[in-house]
Amino acid sequence: MSQFAIFVTIKLKPGNTDAFRALILENAEAAIRDEEVCQQFQVLNDESDPDTFFFYEVYTDAAGLDKHRETPHYQKYIAASDAMIADRNIQRCTLDAVNLKG
Repeated sequence: MSQFAIFVTIKLKPGNTDAFRALILENAEAAIRDEEVCQQFQVLNDESDPDTFFFYEVYTDAAGLDKHRETPHYQKYIAASDAMIADRNIQRCTLDAVNLKG
């Protein structure tokens, strides 16, 4: 069975990089720690544009993302970060293969 992934691009309003980073890392760490459905949560920050972040999230299935969005840590992240975000793009993907080196 294929897993489900999203690739998120966030463009922040200027001056929010450090505060946003703290919020998204807290959300990502809680997702990995507390959610069985969350298999991977990578947070990337564009080296040439510190106001741009990318997330790569992998869930057991699409319903796993829905469960993630119901958690207290996600709700806290959304409430605290929404005013910081200038633009958000979410791409929904089917993950057909996983290649990891241990």
